[in-house]
Amino acid sequence: MTALLRAESVTIRLSHTDIVKGASFSLARGELTALVGPNGAGKTTLMRALAGLIAAQGHIEIEGRPLAEIPQRERARMMAYLPQGNIFHWPMPVDAIVGLGRYPHGDPFAAPTDADKSAIRDALAATAMQSFAHRAVTTLSGGERARVALARALATQAPILLVDEPTVSLDIRHQLVVMELLRKAARNGGGVLAVIHDLSLAARFADRVLVMESGRITAQGAPAETLDPARIAEAFGVEAQMLPFDGAEIPVARRPL
Repeated sequence: MTALLRAESVTIRLSHTDIVKGASFSLARGELTALVGPNGAGKTTLMRALAGLIAAQGHIEIEGRPLAEIPQRERARMMAYLPQGNIFHWPMPVDAIVGLGRYPHGDPFAAPTDADKSAIRDALAATAMQSFAHRAVTTLSGGERARVALARALATQAPILLVDEPTVSLDIRHQLVVMELLRKAARNGGGVLAVIHDLSLAARFADRVLVMESGRITAQGAPAETLDPARIAEAFGVEAQMLPFDGAEIPVARRPL
């Protein structure tokens, strides 16, 4: 089966420095993949290249088609990207912000279609933001804005979802809600690649984990194969203890090394 997203030997040079070095992996339909690594490992830079926002050497393809050959509007229907941070400068209603996710599907100056309205309702419901639909986004808390941004990405209904640190600014409950949402999006036939800093969340929810260090993907596979104490110590410089949870083991950081 053709991978939804494939990267082969991707190298990204910024300011005369290789930030990402020969990254190769694939994202399958139905799969939630966590991209983990210490600060400065190159995770966000790689995500931006996968989204087509910065140039990269190597090869990136979506469903077997080279990324560079896919028109921008079509690409936006195939892949939604949620970057770090949720900065909203204008006091637009939440439902209007979420509606921006429908831009790739039609005329932005036309009235929303029934399909648009349904996608917006579903995205608001999925993120538990229905009651905020008519609130100005600038009046919301940081965590609520994060959920609005995720709803906007979900409203696109793209088969590929790239999300960079989606649980930042969220309380514990909504961290779990968002991770369940991302897993559900994958289970519904999409593919999700998420930068996750919390290794416990990555171990609990991801089907596969990519470990990135100093610009290189140094390990990839099931959480049990990639998030063991030895690799966590090497990549993150912390001692981790594995605790049983729901028939598996999840890492909990104990102390810095």
